Amino acid sequence: MIDANGKLFGRLNIIDLALVTVIVAALAGLVWAKAGQSPINNIVKARGSAEVTVAIRGIRAVDPSVFKVGEKAFLTIRNQRYAPVEVTKVDQWQRKITFLNSKDQIIALPDPTAPEVRDINLTFRDQAELTDEGVVLGGHHVKVGNSVELDAFGYRLNASIMHVQFKEQ
Repeated sequence: MIDANGKLFGRLNIIDLALVTVIVAALAGLVWAKAGQSPINNIVKARGSAEVTVAIRGIRAVDPSVFKVGEKAFLTIRNQRYAPVEVTKVDQWQRKITFLNSKDQIIALPDPTAPEVRDINLTFRDQAELTDEGVVLGGHHVKVGNSVELDAFGYRLNASIMHVQFKEQ
């Protein structure tokens, strides 16, 4: 079949035949992907922006003004640093303690033993993709309950995602 010169049936060089086969297969794959037949094209359902609200509990911050709307905070998801995201909303309040009064009613008052302890809900926005499995931010699925880390000029905190909203563009 292959002679001493490396030709198949004495006519075709085996290396040239392999090279032509690879080039034809690559071109066929490119045409198939451009025609929209690739399964990768079917994964992303929509592109848009996602607003993610994270809960940060029990922060000891003497100056709560370090959390600012409009600032950029770096996001770390599953130990992978992500691009900075824009903070769009900050809700914060002093930690409260609850107890029963003499009429068996529940009362919540600011904790006098730790006036610097705060709970914060921080909302940020960035570009995202929607798939069958949920919202994807920078290659990572963001779902309620995921732990993330926020890092800005004045703070570095661990948080838990409590709400994800996708807005298609």
